[in-house]
Amino acid sequence: MAGTSIHSSLDLPRGRVVQNRLVMPPLVIWKAGQEGVVTEAHLRHYGETAPGCGLVIVEATAVSPEGRLAATQLGLFSDHQIPGMRRLARTIRQAGALPGIQLHHAGARTNLEKTWGATPVAPSPVDGREDLRTLDEEEIHRILEDFRKASERALEAGFEVLEVHGAHGFLGSQFLSPRTNRRTDAWGGSPDGRLRFLGEVLANLRATAGDDALVSCRLGVAEADPGDGPFLTLSQGVAAARELARQGLEMIHVSHGGSLPRSPSSEAPGMDPELADPLLHLAKPVKEALNIPVIAIGGITTPGGAQKALDGGYGDMIAAGRAMLADPGWARTSRDGDGRSLQVCRKCLPRCFHYTDPPRCPARGAAGIAPPGE
Repeated sequence: MAGTSIHSSLDLPRGRVVQNRLVMPPLVIWKAGQEGVVTEAHLRHYGETAPGCGLVIVEATAVSPEGRLAATQLGLFSDHQIPGMRRLARTIRQAGALPGIQLHHAGARTNLEKTWGATPVAPSPVDGREDLRTLDEEEIHRILEDFRKASERALEAGFEVLEVHGAHGFLGSQFLSPRTNRRTDAWGGSPDGRLRFLGEVLANLRATAGDDALVSCRLGVAEADPGDGPFLTLSQGVAAARELARQGLEMIHVSHGGSLPRSPSSEAPGMDPELADPLLHLAKPVKEALNIPVIAIGGITTPGGAQKALDGGYGDMIAAGRAMLADPGWARTSRDGDGRSLQVCRKCLPRCFHYTDPPRCPARGAAGIAPPGE
């Protein structure tokens, strides 16, 4: 999209407009406690980070207790969680951004400690996981209803984008992948069968939302070859994205399916280092195949990198998660050009300290910025 500024507005489905193309993606901060409710820490974190963003997608929010990915994850499985969510949506809107929320079920990627004793579930048995229960037909329909009820609560709270988590090895991704879905019934056995769960979740949300919100999906379109069996290839993932768009999906947020495959295009000689993250390269074939808005993400740490990704046709909007964790004023400074020096993400390895020890983030520490929400 050469010639289009990252700071230009974009018309979205259902009459929504974002003031610019910068996206704060869903990144959990583990502050919700056992009740899964919005806290003052959430309001501070989003209040600091949302200004300058066009779209803010609230972190993974559990649709049922057994679907939590962590013991302190936000939830929308109870009406008592709505008031806090209403305050959070209002905080984001007052910052000038469109408020969205990611609805999530961990499936097998959790345990009894993280779910506060609720039994985790999965599409198929998992070796060495006697604590898991394989989903039967009735339970699948119950989870579909959990997503629908959570979407009703999100709408009541004022969110205008409903994003279903179908990536990173969580439940939607587990159904989609032939590696983790070995069912032979109507919920597996073929690409269409493996896509059915996500398709029905999204159809239910679309019917529930009407014109009050647009429906998106964070879709894992590929996973790394495990070397010992079937796995989700990029061509299969793009085909799944195309089919979901045909069924009515209105926006897509491209990611991986739980393990990130290598990308020959990202490793090509002369590749701009700011565009070399293999995750970013999963978005371009989806963008080329679909006619709905595409959010691209992967390794963007500077406003210039976000502009390059937009110019390169990776997406219609560009998400910069760790950049905004490293400096909560990142989007605002990018937009306003106020001369303030940005704290740039150091890309800590093997894993971002945000997930393991937030006070050790070197970028925030260099600027004397407290951990998210503190």
